[in-house]
Amino acid sequence: MDHWRTRGHDHFSRGLSRMGRYEDYVDAQLAARRMPPSLRYLPLIEANYAPRAVSRVGAGGMWQFMPETAKWLGLEVNPLIDRRFDPYAATPLALEYLSALHDQFDSWFLALAAYNGGPGRVERAIQRHGGGGPRDDAMFMRIRDRLPRETQDFIPKFLAAVRAAGDPEAFGIQRLPKQPRERFEVVQVAGAASVDVLAAAANVTEDEIRTLNPHLRIGLTPAGETTELRVPPGSGGDFNVRFAEIPPRDRVTLKEHTVVRGETLWQIARQYLIPLEALRAANPGVDPQRMQIGTVLVIPRGAGR
Repeated sequence: MDHWRTRGHDHFSRGLSRMGRYEDYVDAQLAARRMPPSLRYLPLIEANYAPRAVSRVGAGGMWQFMPETAKWLGLEVNPLIDRRFDPYAATPLALEYLSALHDQFDSWFLALAAYNGGPGRVERAIQRHGGGGPRDDAMFMRIRDRLPRETQDFIPKFLAAVRAAGDPEAFGIQRLPKQPRERFEVVQVAGAASVDVLAAAANVTEDEIRTLNPHLRIGLTPAGETTELRVPPGSGGDFNVRFAEIPPRDRVTLKEHTVVRGETLWQIARQYLIPLEALRAANPGVDPQRMQIGTVLVIPRGAGR
């Protein structure tokens, strides 16, 4: 509890506020699976209910999936679309995964420990240090000191969050106004389109489109596919009309470049008549010293040629 009162206070307070956007959806998904309602607080301690959260080791989204785990569970993860950051795609799969872990370990404490630290690590700890006892919440306490520090603290932190969230003021935590539930309409986008074009077609701001679609990694829908796009309520009908009127050649204001043999980032920047720093800023995950043939670069808006 001291963590949420002190070092984690501001994050926890903002997370409780942000939770208002998604809690009804998460609660409905939990109820449909007859899972404990308290699991609604798992995204609070994992990511402060921030869809775009990324950990220092690369886990992403409200449910903090690593890319490999997300793909294994069936989430789309590629340079354009990363469904780890989509609360409405990630939540059902996160809960299915948690339910499967509970079936495996017969304990929510063990299931949560496995969610955080990996089921293989928890299974090995039980086999080596569980003493042959039943797989129950008490088993977590028996093997706790054999788990990584983060996983040791995960269950106490979760329990403290559940308690504090029920009455924040009682624990000296500021209660900020809850953000309103996220509402939207869904439209279909055929082919590639960049976020500024999508926003103009919906007659809303780019920020509104990005907020509703955090899984669009660089603000671009994929070519050759039909992508579901969330738009603010009341804008779907007008979007369909306006977007259909935009010629396909005018729907993308971002370009992509696939690296070929012998190219450097500096040469590519010169080719597109843009500053090298602009190209690097648009591709923060690319190490110029280790750039490989086939690497796909994003060319910033307004680039030449």
